Amino acid sequence: GGYVTLLNGTPKDWVVTGTSSYQMDQWDWPTIKAGTSAAVYVEWGQKGSQRDDAGEAYYSIDGTPDTFQVIGKKPDDFHITINLDHMATKQSPQGSQIDLGFRHDHAVHHIVSTDELGDWWSNAGDLTDWMQQSLGSLGNRTLKHICMPGSHDAGMSEFDPGTIGAHWTNSQTQVLNFYDQLVAGSRYFDLRPVISGGEFKAGHYSALEDLWVGGNGAKLADIITQVNDFTAKYKELVIINLSHTLDTDNDYKELSQDQWNQLFDQLKGLNNRFTVADPGTTDFSANTLDSYIKDAASVLVIAQLPGGVSLGDYASQGFFHQDHFPVYDSYANSNSYDAMRDDQLTKLTAERNIVADDGARKDKFHVLSWTLTQQVEDVLNPEKAILNLASEVYDQLYTDAFNAFTPESFPNVLRVTYFDRLMI
Repeated sequence: GGYVTLLNGTPKDWVVTGTSSYQMDQWDWPTIKAGTSAAVYVEWGQKGSQRDDAGEAYYSIDGTPDTFQVIGKKPDDFHITINLDHMATKQSPQGSQIDLGFRHDHAVHHIVSTDELGDWWSNAGDLTDWMQQSLGSLGNRTLKHICMPGSHDAGMSEFDPGTIGAHWTNSQTQVLNFYDQLVAGSRYFDLRPVISGGEFKAGHYSALEDLWVGGNGAKLADIITQVNDFTAKYKELVIINLSHTLDTDNDYKELSQDQWNQLFDQLKGLNNRFTVADPGTTDFSANTLDSYIKDAASVLVIAQLPGGVSLGDYASQGFFHQDHFPVYDSYANSNSYDAMRDDQLTKLTAERNIVADDGARKDKFHVLSWTLTQQVEDVLNPEKAILNLASEVYDQLYTDAFNAFTPESFPNVLRVTYFDRLMI
């Protein structure tokens, strides 16, 4: 068996009007209330020929003539299909058959939302340039009032051991490179540049008491090329947040001013950098999406600078520091799903209150870290590999997290480890 997530991001209930099934051990479908999501467990029968197993669930969208069906069949392998028999979305015309596939013991997702014009949007079709596709409804919103997917430790899609005890299981956080993460929809990138062997690379290092453990990922030069390849094709906003910088060639010290300058010089190779001659004390999270990408792609580079390091002349060359883009970013630091979920959703409720009242409003740009963190006892346990921990919590983002969001309290970034095309 496995799950089918029906995420109703519309103001209309999805009313189940009937079901039918043959040889299905589990095929029960609920009404999905407006603005909610449900993971529905389905199980194919184990007796007889599974090629004959089949199920259908019939949905109508309350107050409209629109209907769709959920169909389960096994012509060759298990498949869940959404049949848009009497509805259309921006991505799929009426009559489309959307093959969701099937993931044993995990979930496949059907997502539909509504824009301000009343059009249906779904996660089917080509969403590579989802920001441009959505610009009609999102363009006049500030970044503080938009939600986007994000990548945790985004440069660690490959692994090169840096220390004794380092292994891909305790260092690698992604399987897609920067370009493929961008194509898959990620727009907020946690990039941790380190110096290793005299060159800048992505790194993932942790201090365990007095001992550093970790390794390197993609070379910064390759990341720059991949971002440029993407922005040459798509007019999207790419936010790159630089943090956790280390000189692994020199006792894992924080980068010096000269080394930061070298980093900025290399990052000048990024095309389409968002540049302001005199950024002053501007909060650029309060800029609208239109202001970044109406006419071209835009790469916003934010550096989390340590004390004693400044941007200097780089401030006018497309580089910004943390005060130019204030962010609430606090991860749970737990390997327990329940603890992580409660931590992140409690912080979201406490820190985001998007209301008209200036005194009550809390709208700092908010990163939701839907990530489990290895603990000391996990580091040498392959079953607790970072990528395995990520797969344990991924599907619940569409149910537990989404059902906790409200129009007044939602995050700006859904940051995950093991970023995948399933995200949008």
